[in-house]
Amino acid sequence: MESEVNAGLPAPDGQPTPPVEAPKYNALMGPRGLRAGWKYLFFMILLIMCVFFVSIAAAIAFGRPQRGHPIPLHFQYATQIGEAISVLLVTALMAKAIDKKPFGYFGLPGARAFRSEFWIGAALGFGALFVQLAIMKAGGWFDFGPVVLHGVQIVKWGAIWGLFFLCTGFFEEGMLRGYPQRVVTDGFSFLGPNAGFWLTALIFSTIFACLHLGNPGETPFGIFMVFVDGVLMCWTLWRTGTMWFAVGNHAGWDWAQSYFFGTPDSGLPARHALLSPSFHGPKLLSGGTTGPEGSVLVLLSEVLIAVAVAIIYRGRRYPLLQDEPPAAPPEPSPVAVPQTL
Repeated sequence: MESEVNAGLPAPDGQPTPPVEAPKYNALMGPRGLRAGWKYLFFMILLIMCVFFVSIAAAIAFGRPQRGHPIPLHFQYATQIGEAISVLLVTALMAKAIDKKPFGYFGLPGARAFRSEFWIGAALGFGALFVQLAIMKAGGWFDFGPVVLHGVQIVKWGAIWGLFFLCTGFFEEGMLRGYPQRVVTDGFSFLGPNAGFWLTALIFSTIFACLHLGNPGETPFGIFMVFVDGVLMCWTLWRTGTMWFAVGNHAGWDWAQSYFFGTPDSGLPARHALLSPSFHGPKLLSGGTTGPEGSVLVLLSEVLIAVAVAIIYRGRRYPLLQDEPPAAPPEPSPVAVPQTL
């Protein structure tokens, strides 16, 4: 207002002051550099390119999967490891070249790698699923079945699936709750400290659910629970401050489903599992072809994990822009002192 009022009035030297122009909106650059939407777009372009080259390399090495047939394990394993490496590399590249931030700012600080958060997350994933299946067995909707692996096979496939689902955790969490959650939360900071994070969480949890629509054996309730699980993983991010809990929980839950208990995982059947279970009764209770995630009792598992996180990790630990110290004002330029004769 002051600039508009004073515009055109004579300055002390008698010359009229030029009007002050309002800053023009820049669709590409914002106050903190490249805008969040462009960052996310570049991140996804790079990630899709990397995943594409990974799939091409796996097809060359192991042969392209035939439509209508199960994906060969070697192909599936190679692509999962390649996808995990891809999301970590793309995050590191964006962090260094675009954001000028340390890699750990985007959810996986190296100082907290595979520490208590990861193992607590894995244990809660396994434990919550066990409680759910035990209740389903008591209700007559599930049976654990016999042990079908023996000797060295138990260790072999336990380790193979352990590494596989660790890579799954890195890829899916990194693709949705890592760099994207961070930059879009920062981009929505004008909405307020909490609203920006949770709006971003809802957006990427919806994307998470949509990515499972093509899974054979999925049901509408199972897709809805994928969305709920996405929000839950964002809750763990909010409370722990990193993705390490979410990566461990994701890996522990999937490993327990597909290997230890031998149940379908989001509609995908298990192979080389420890147990051979069976399901009985209505789909909404047994889960049907979706597996435990298709049973309404999975809501209990989600609640158990959410409450445990609330008890163990008190308060928000996820860093927001409001937590950063204000930028120091620029130092005044030295004023030249006229020399006197």
